[in-house]
Amino acid sequence: MMNPILRLLILLLLPLAVGCGVAYADAGTSRTWNIELLDGERYVKVSDVVQFYRFKAVKGRSGFLNYGAGNRVLSLRSGKQDIYINNYHFVLSFPIREQAGQLYISTTDVKKLIDPVLRPQFAAENANITTVVLDAGHGGHDKGAVSSYAVEKDCNLAVALKVRERLLKRGYKVVMTRDSDYFLTLQQRVAIANQYPNSVFVSIHHNSGGSHATGIETFTLAPHGTTSPFARTRRTEDLQGNRQDSENIALATAVHSRAIKATGAIDRGIQRARFSVLCTIRRPAILFEGGFVSNPTEGARISTDAYRNTLADCITQGICAYANLARGKRTVRRYTGSAPLNTGSGGRVIKTRGK
Repeated sequence: MMNPILRLLILLLLPLAVGCGVAYADAGTSRTWNIELLDGERYVKVSDVVQFYRFKAVKGRSGFLNYGAGNRVLSLRSGKQDIYINNYHFVLSFPIREQAGQLYISTTDVKKLIDPVLRPQFAAENANITTVVLDAGHGGHDKGAVSSYAVEKDCNLAVALKVRERLLKRGYKVVMTRDSDYFLTLQQRVAIANQYPNSVFVSIHHNSGGSHATGIETFTLAPHGTTSPFARTRRTEDLQGNRQDSENIALATAVHSRAIKATGAIDRGIQRARFSVLCTIRRPAILFEGGFVSNPTEGARISTDAYRNTLADCITQGICAYANLARGKRTVRRYTGSAPLNTGSGGRVIKTRGK
């Protein structure tokens, strides 16, 4: 049987054949998955996504439509880009659309967010993680965010050094872009990371905003052809970092979910951006924001050794969880059911009327 993630990618990467939709039917079944062109973007029905993961309607987050099975839950709503998977916050590349009483989700978000989060074992299956590159953001004359409670460059380095200590004890090779207070350009950091095969890249930061801003957020590179509040220009070409889009999301989820659970911080979500340290990197990469130094309560907390230890534990555990998936120590069961996505041997392609 063809690997189900391969079937999914084959489906979603196929070009539109005729009009605005193509229906793909699984051999031997009458179930179909339709791609529709909505405002120039390719979408599939949420109902087909729900069926593929064998989800059903469940009780869940207020104001959202909730679907799930076992301990996996997907929560979404029409017209919005904010979704929750297993009660953790993510920001889609395109909003959920509604047409003729049906909800639609973009194919980009299915293949580069939904599936790597729900089935991270497939995103990580070709990796062999032996090295972790830790990037303590800012440094030297570049202080980053500054408040009366904390200076970001110092917080970043303190957490990164603690993560290094923990990873070394677990047998990983650890490379620091900086291990003391000095300045590096963004591209120098990327160049260091790109030297090491079988690695992941984690850039550690803390945030700044109004005194009321609070919470933890994690960034991965925005997929090509998308925009975001942190990537306002649409890119139609692949950046180097886009070759790891699925791996990036799987790694981000492993780290971010543990940080939210352990700290109890506001979940600002896993978001997309085109930060320079993410654009040209050739390894799975994330940028982690551990809280706001500008917030009186959170800033004071960030300056404590106890909170830094908690963040270091979460980052370490997330990296190890991702690496363990790559090594075959999978915590998510492999999907083995019949999927409505088979366009491989025996699959049929059915043309539908354009709109």
